[in-house]
Amino acid sequence: MLEFQTPKKQISRTWGITDDPIGDPLARRAEEILRQNAPYPGDDLGKEETLSPERFLIYRISETCHVIMDSGSHLGIDYEIASYLLHNPNFFISDWYMKRLAEPLDVPRFMLRYRQQRTPMGDAIPERVVNMLNAEVRLPGESAEDRFFCHRVQYENDSIYEIFDQELNYYVRMDERFLRNEKLNVSHWYAKQLLKGYQKLNSLMLAKELEWENNHFRLLY
Repeated sequence: MLEFQTPKKQISRTWGITDDPIGDPLARRAEEILRQNAPYPGDDLGKEETLSPERFLIYRISETCHVIMDSGSHLGIDYEIASYLLHNPNFFISDWYMKRLAEPLDVPRFMLRYRQQRTPMGDAIPERVVNMLNAEVRLPGESAEDRFFCHRVQYENDSIYEIFDQELNYYVRMDERFLRNEKLNVSHWYAKQLLKGYQKLNSLMLAKELEWENNHFRLLY
């Protein structure tokens, strides 16, 4: 397992990188899908909140759980949802939520099947990481909309995210737990990894030069 790291403040101005935290990509994606698939059972179409872009607010309350706040619900209650469901790219959160709101209304099952939207969560975390890095124009190399790729890899019980920089032919790995830090600035973190990479590369190149040099101090002049 990779070591869990805390973002360091000292790299916050590396190359003038934009100060933009990652936030909670899972919550933002879930909010987006729930908004797109409104209205839900029991909704009042005459209420402004029903189709409001600010109807839903989702946030993490623990390592394993998120909460859904819904200002347009006829029930007026918040629902807890297991975070692992939001991590599942094939999870249909709007269908899950529709069933919860329909339970007190005794909606027939065939009606629920008819109203299913089947909109998957997708993999929101790598998409957010890629969008942040591709939008950063101050990193070394040429900027491009498709410069970075990110995907999730499963190692036994751990999920690791691999980031590949096509411009520099360089890749790094991030622990999934590391990405749960909503204050993490991925661009700052990646800039730090590049600095480490350049330093290591410089050391390797210097070591190669010193291999055939007897008078090492001559290289300082």
